[in-house]
Amino acid sequence: MPHTTVLTIDFARVGLTETQARASGYEVGVTKLPVTAIPRAHTMRDTDGIWKAVVDTRTDRILGVALFGPENGETLAAVQIAMLADLPYTSLRDMILTHPTMTEGLNLLFAALQR
Repeated sequence: MPHTTVLTIDFARVGLTETQARASGYEVGVTKLPVTAIPRAHTMRDTDGIWKAVVDTRTDRILGVALFGPENGETLAAVQIAMLADLPYTSLRDMILTHPTMTEGLNLLFAALQR
């Protein structure tokens, strides 16, 4: 019997969705990143998915993040810590993160934010 590899795509979310943030009156900036842009996804041969972040453009605070792709748990924990510490999104954008990890994709996600 041939060997079959089954890949699963995890979904992880913290904070507000874009719709919730707009309804709450925030000035919203949105950034998206295909998982195929993250180097670690290529080394795992698991590039399906997309990441999305919602930011308050008045304060640069992260309002919410949704991750659809492989190994999102640790990445989401890093985002949650930044949110609880009230750090601006630029902290994750500019931080030197371990390579190669999926969390390193946060640099790319937040660098793509259009202001």
